[in-house]
Amino acid sequence: MRNISVDQYNLSSRDMLLLRLSMLTGGILIILFMIGDLQMLPKELADVYVINRVILQLPVVFALLAFSFHRRFFEFAQPAFFLVILSLSYANYYLIHVAWEQAGFSFPYEGTLLYAFFGFFVFGIHFRYALWLMLLSSLGFMWLMLLEPVYGDRTFMNVGFVMGSLFIGVIGRHRLDRLLGKLEEANEQLITLSTTDGLTDLLNRRALTDYSERLFSLLRRSDQPLAVFMIDLDHFKQFNDLYGHQEGDRAIRCQADILKSVFKRQADILGRYGGEEFIVVTAGHNRTEFENQAREILAQWNAMAMPNEGAPGGKFLSCSIGICYGSAADFASIEEMIKTADQALYGAKNHGRRTFVVASSRKRQE
Repeated sequence: MRNISVDQYNLSSRDMLLLRLSMLTGGILIILFMIGDLQMLPKELADVYVINRVILQLPVVFALLAFSFHRRFFEFAQPAFFLVILSLSYANYYLIHVAWEQAGFSFPYEGTLLYAFFGFFVFGIHFRYALWLMLLSSLGFMWLMLLEPVYGDRTFMNVGFVMGSLFIGVIGRHRLDRLLGKLEEANEQLITLSTTDGLTDLLNRRALTDYSERLFSLLRRSDQPLAVFMIDLDHFKQFNDLYGHQEGDRAIRCQADILKSVFKRQADILGRYGGEEFIVVTAGHNRTEFENQAREILAQWNAMAMPNEGAPGGKFLSCSIGICYGSAADFASIEEMIKTADQALYGAKNHGRRTFVVASSRKRQE
């Protein structure tokens, strides 16, 4: 069965189904073992055995299954798994003790190992919980064997076997956690490389488009305002030719830093569209706030006063901004808003640069 480690709030519905099937399978296994165990048990132990399994163990398993439907299950899944496996193990110890006291019968201890390994590798108990489970289960079994020589001359050999098996399980869990951690880290790095522009640490064009489409779809359903900023450095070719590509890269990074300082919300989408062009997609403001943000971008460039002697009509590097503003429901797609922002950008260029122009939807003119 596929290993499931429950430490994420966004567990897929398929994994959640597998997790619940694992819990159900655990309960079914207990019932199946009952059928076999009752055939080998002395008759005087049948009632005690059924009570232990039906009254103590099965309710614990099905309580965990019921808890998995609770909205806060993910917060407490790991300690819940730990407590369930430990409870089942000690219920088994109690059964071993009663079987020996009442009938001198050496009830098998293998169920303890089965419960522990089910927790380690099916429920995916984290290493720290696996370690505590090993220690407490080993101490409980050792105490039981010291209390009564249930397995005769092989009692302490069995203690060593149980403790050694649990130790191996914990080491296996530890190595699996490390492997999964490295795999998750590698996946995060791959995602970062595939979605991030290496020069600016903003979203690249593909990721920018993907995130923007998602935000647009969400806001279109709720008829909320949305703005797309198209930002372009003025006379950047002349700057690059005069000062070199390294300074050109520095100017592009400066533009990215300015955008990061102006658009600070987690929901703001910032990306490098290509070359010296940038796009910002932001929601939840009115037109005045969008205009103030544009003014802040221009003000920071003015304060920076980065020389651009090669630019006609200007001594410092600047940028022009086109803004498309309106309700997302007034546009057919995010591409339409980007196109409108691009047209507004051309308007800003035609008005002498180092300024901004706002274009709104035809349906809702400001």
